[in-house]
Amino acid sequence: MSDSTHRDVRALFAHERSAVLSSAHAGHGGWPYASTVPYAINDDGDFVVFLSDIAEHTRNLLAEPRATLLVADPAARDAPQAGARHAAMVRAVRPEGVAAEAAEQCYFQRFPEAASMRQSHGFAAWVLMVERVRWIAGFGAMGWLDRDAWQQAG
Repeated sequence: MSDSTHRDVRALFAHERSAVLSSAHAGHGGWPYASTVPYAINDDGDFVVFLSDIAEHTRNLLAEPRATLLVADPAARDAPQAGARHAAMVRAVRPEGVAAEAAEQCYFQRFPEAASMRQSHGFAAWVLMVERVRWIAGFGAMGWLDRDAWQQAG
């Protein structure tokens, strides 16, 4: 796999503003639970999401921090099997102190309107640390990126 493929994978995540976050449901025996979430990408290449304390994903990630973030090329809606789609296997961390402030600033830089939600329903930034990415660029073009390759692609 070439460096340009790595950059293409990273570029789709950078271009899109939301993805499907799938977590193990804490209240339903670990069944996968998926919902769309907006995200930002920090300097380490990790995703930052802004979740409420009342959100299903918050309860789920507190119980099981492993999750997946899926993004798909919107240009391939009519033929999704032919288009790019990438799934980042992540480990969720709710940062504190200076790290929490940095995560919020990263998120608010991309979504400035979200800063007003900070005081309602206990919204907080979560960092989804990339462990590996399964990339699919269409029929027969697929592979894995580990964390190091993911970070180098940025």
